[in-house]
Amino acid sequence: MSITTIRPASRNDALHVAAIVDIAGHGIELENWQRDSGEDHALMEAARRAASADAGSPYHLSKASLVEVDGMVAGGLVGELLAQNEDHAEQVPPAILPLVSLEKRAVGYWSISAIATYTEFRGKGLAKRLLLHAAELALAAGAKGLCLIAEDTNLPAISVYQKAGFLVADRLPWVAYGGRSGPREWVMMKRDL
Repeated sequence: MSITTIRPASRNDALHVAAIVDIAGHGIELENWQRDSGEDHALMEAARRAASADAGSPYHLSKASLVEVDGMVAGGLVGELLAQNEDHAEQVPPAILPLVSLEKRAVGYWSISAIATYTEFRGKGLAKRLLLHAAELALAAGAKGLCLIAEDTNLPAISVYQKAGFLVADRLPWVAYGGRSGPREWVMMKRDL
């Protein structure tokens, strides 16, 4: 029988946090990591720094929880309570602007910025456990509920979220990035607590 635990991420987990962000975001952060990789083009180092250096970053490891199966990291989530923030739209890349706009409409909700499991651990109910953990974090933070954003073509994830009680709350057009095409919309889903 497997032993499954969920724990806060530590500084040593920065690469796992970056991987979760990459898997969940389908590579949306890759351009930033490439830009920040410097002359030595150390992409993974840039990803590690992004997850560990700036505590104000939406993907900082202090906002991450990891799920382990028999002591191995199997996936995780990154999230935080959404607060009214200053408008920095001119600094946001076009592909990310719809995400920021949707989050502005969910102030007071605990946003799951990224949730993912490694391929070999899928189909074992870990996403459901992570969503339950996110609900506990949201309650502790005094949130109205949970929210997350998915691509409209990510039907397996949307199905998991719907089974967990999430409903479609809003949509905005998807903006291409990194040579990707396919999705048409970003879908904001919410679940009240």
